[in-house]
Amino acid sequence: MILAVALLVLLWGATIVRLPTLWRDRRQRALWTAVCAIALAKTVSFPPVAAHIETPILPHLLGVTSAYFLLRFIALVTHTGVRARQLALLLSVLAALIAFDVVAGGIDTEAELLAGEQGWGVVAYWVVLEAYLGTVLVTTSALFWRISREAPGGLPRVGLRVTSCGTALVACYAALKGSLILANNLGASVAFSVVEPIGMSVQTGGLILTVAGLLVPATRRARAAYAAYRSLIVLRPLWKAMQSAFPEVILFTPRRAVIELAGVDDVHLRLYRRVIEIRDGMLALRPFTAPHGPSPPEEAAAIVEALHRRADGQPPLDEPGVWAEVGPSMAEEVAWLSRVSRALGTPARTPTLSGSAR
Repeated sequence: MILAVALLVLLWGATIVRLPTLWRDRRQRALWTAVCAIALAKTVSFPPVAAHIETPILPHLLGVTSAYFLLRFIALVTHTGVRARQLALLLSVLAALIAFDVVAGGIDTEAELLAGEQGWGVVAYWVVLEAYLGTVLVTTSALFWRISREAPGGLPRVGLRVTSCGTALVACYAALKGSLILANNLGASVAFSVVEPIGMSVQTGGLILTVAGLLVPATRRARAAYAAYRSLIVLRPLWKAMQSAFPEVILFTPRRAVIELAGVDDVHLRLYRRVIEIRDGMLALRPFTAPHGPSPPEEAAAIVEALHRRADGQPPLDEPGVWAEVGPSMAEEVAWLSRVSRALGTPARTPTLSGSAR
């Protein structure tokens, strides 16, 4: 039960964490849908929830749907496979499972019932289910392992290999369960009451490894996104000063601004655009800028004075000063402008800056 709860927390955590990837591309959408579908499958098969579900095979149908989207992800990554064929195979498998369930009068998944005499309709159900899931999982495992060889060392490579091992474990469980059910129907004595709990632990462990591996790159992106958001906040005083003085430097429409505030766009693109807007504003402000020292407080003071001079309608200076040269990397640019923005946003600067907006 503890493993099952841990798996549910991990699955829904991964579903939420990877939600922003829906806006990235088709590959990420396919992978997110696969994770979401398996999260739903494990939720409806969780004993307290399953007791209220009138369709026992619903978790299997969701599991097959998750496998289909994993297959779509593989096809999009490797540029192989035809979507129409994959969709036709999914619909065929779903139809076959539903038909076998109707013919068998219901499919029992409890270990003690699996050990009893099973009709061929039940066996066919399990063979089709586990064959489809196993094939997709083996393909997925091979793909992630192959990609891991080309990934950067450290966490990215480890994450891919952990995912590969996880899907391989789940594939082993699928192959073993299908084989044992077939063997039991052929007359072999199978102790499902012993084997099934072990198999479920292997499956749960494999899914935990799979999701944990998928979360590694998402965690790294989350840290980078958090740092970028912090920079956006720090740059806001400087950006607002340029926005108020030179509205034309803003690179997006008011409607687009609403989307930006919702966080739909990539935060790194927003940060890059904010730096460009600040630099464009500073370029327009340069004719009113007096020569000044190279430190961030001196640069901030020069910006305040230039804004004040421009707002008062004073003419451009005959020999204007220059802004500090920074670069060449974006990280250096962000770091410098952040220091200037902090100096600009201190209480000692705020009254002067407010006065410049008269």
